[in-house]
Amino acid sequence: MPADAEATMAMRTAGASRAARRGFDLPLTVAGLLTTGMALYHFWLPYTFHWGDALTRTQTLRWALFMLNASFSYLLLASGVMTLEIARRGGAADAMSRMILIAAGGYWLFNTCYQLVSPLPLPLPFISLRWAFLGFSVSAVLLYAASLVGSGSPAAEPTR
Repeated sequence: MPADAEATMAMRTAGASRAARRGFDLPLTVAGLLTTGMALYHFWLPYTFHWGDALTRTQTLRWALFMLNASFSYLLLASGVMTLEIARRGGAADAMSRMILIAAGGYWLFNTCYQLVSPLPLPLPFISLRWAFLGFSVSAVLLYAASLVGSGSPAAEPTR
């Protein structure tokens, strides 16, 4: 085996064994559960709140609303499941895992910023839900950030 291939194999083995020693990543597990749970809830959200009722006369918009929500829900579900798998493996021990977590955490950061700039219009009796929704997304951002900061770069970790 060429020297470069041996070095690559050694780095992969070291990264995998570090992850195995660490066990599962608790903040990342919670972030994955929050993300997956929100995705599953979003699959039924348009039906629960009858989003399409106001669009019965514009079938194309009604279809687009449901398609966009279903697509978003799927992507969020995939993100949550990948997060849970990375957590099961002990955290972001490789560049691809970190990229996935940055993308998932980035979604929640975007969600947080959007809620701050354009708060959800709710009837007065439900206005406190704004804080709950904002707290949910801020929690997810912090959980993803904690795992990313804690993961570091395999190259930066000391060798033994």
